[in-house]
Amino acid sequence: MDKYLFIVNPTAGSGKTKTYIQFIKDYMSNTNREYKLVVTTRPKEATQIVTDNPDYNICVSVGGDGTTNEVAKGILERGSGILGIIPSGTGNDMAQALKLDMDRNKAMEKVLNGEIASIDLGKVRGDYFFNIASVGFDAWVVRETDKIKKVVKGKTAYILGVIAGLLTYRSREISIEIDGEIIKRKATLVAIGNGQSYGGGMQILPMASIYDDMLDVCVVKDISNLKILFLFPSIFKGEHIKYKKHVEFFRGRNIKVTINNRQLLNIDGELFDVENELIEFSLSSKKLSVII
Repeated sequence: MDKYLFIVNPTAGSGKTKTYIQFIKDYMSNTNREYKLVVTTRPKEATQIVTDNPDYNICVSVGGDGTTNEVAKGILERGSGILGIIPSGTGNDMAQALKLDMDRNKAMEKVLNGEIASIDLGKVRGDYFFNIASVGFDAWVVRETDKIKKVVKGKTAYILGVIAGLLTYRSREISIEIDGEIIKRKATLVAIGNGQSYGGGMQILPMASIYDDMLDVCVVKDISNLKILFLFPSIFKGEHIKYKKHVEFFRGRNIKVTINNRQLLNIDGELFDVENELIEFSLSSKKLSVII
């Protein structure tokens, strides 16, 4: 019989996920399912909670994309388990890639009775990524927005982050090798991934699929700050695909990005400083089982 491990990040969704704790307890009390609920207290703890509870085969992330990534990594570390998601974060891009319902009652119903699918996994720098990794302007915006969020919340923080990014970021020369074919560009950003969106709904890779055994690549060429302001809003609906003069798309299974300068690398929302480095992105031979 299935055993459910609910891992709740109470800080997700600006703290609204706290209310999910009693909701889950009340919902599960009306079922005959065995479950355990654990509330996280610090970053990275969700992975440890999964590995510490190997008897629970269905591990349910209750939070945002960060929590989902940690739970997924725990499943992969212990070598068994099925991922369930009750989305309650700010972005929920992973849940959107899986076409999950954002309503918590419907999400709980799916967790208990949904179908199981196997999804692709990306690998970079020896670790898994589940949605999108990127180098360039967008990573710069994430860093600037994180700083601003300490003072200003919500979409205003993001808008100010874009403005700060425009003031501080400059395009860099980047070499990209896709399944052996080398492409050199002075690029504003390069995004590589399985999922379609990041940053809370930005459809940077609108043609991507987490089931097709391929990685999608979007390259935004070197463009002026004015054109960035014009282009960025179109990404939320995936409409940047029509600006072929400024945006290119590729697909492959092994992508190598050579950085000959200082950059920020964004992996599923986590930032890393990189400098003079060859970064290899590839598809893992492993799959992740997910309730959809």
